[in-house]
Amino acid sequence: MRPVKKLLRRPPVHRLLCRLASSYMRFAAWTTRWEVLNDEPLREILRQGQPVMTCLWHGRMMMIAPAWPQGTAIDVLISRHGDGRFISTVIGHIGMGTIEGSTSQGAITALRNIIRTLRAGRSVAITPDGPRGPRMRAASGVAMAAAAAKVPVVPVAAAVSRCYVVASWDRFILPLPFARGVVVWGEPILLPPETDQDAIEAGRKHIEEALNRLSAEADRRMGHTPIEPAPLPHKAPELEPAP
Repeated sequence: MRPVKKLLRRPPVHRLLCRLASSYMRFAAWTTRWEVLNDEPLREILRQGQPVMTCLWHGRMMMIAPAWPQGTAIDVLISRHGDGRFISTVIGHIGMGTIEGSTSQGAITALRNIIRTLRAGRSVAITPDGPRGPRMRAASGVAMAAAAAKVPVVPVAAAVSRCYVVASWDRFILPLPFARGVVVWGEPILLPPETDQDAIEAGRKHIEEALNRLSAEADRRMGHTPIEPAPLPHKAPELEPAP
């Protein structure tokens, strides 16, 4: 595997793979018949000139381009590591910007970059279970960023009738061409400006539950068994004091 990884890191090979990936994304999206549900609240916010923070699960990242209203600027939060650099280049080819950082690793830097981008009037897309999971479990950094930036969070999920689900930690969905697709937008979530631990946890849970509900709905509409979140860590029961 080392020779293969070394080959993939070579700039010409990296550029070629990024071009192929972005071309495939455009082709799959173009040949899919999309149905978009409940996007009016999002469009109303954008019509007022206000940016939003939109959230989707990492495994549905391949479907972000058709999910977002065309002609509206958006930057995607991407990690600095190898996979992140690849994804950053790919989505750059389809007209989206990127922000370096992660809501789970280096969250302070990510938070500053997100706020700076939102203040410039650009919306931001975040995968709150990235870059390494656990699957479909939101990191607290996304709630911190939304509260600090004082912008609405708009969750979204997408699914397609024809796809391949990769056996990866995030159950990455690879859309296949000539399919039906659905994009399901959730209601905007405006988090209170409080940044104490209880408020952040409540906001994190709200975002996570909304995303999981939308993802399950999108999967069912396309005839699939919904992808399940990673199990919550087991918590040992507290011992009662001896009498």
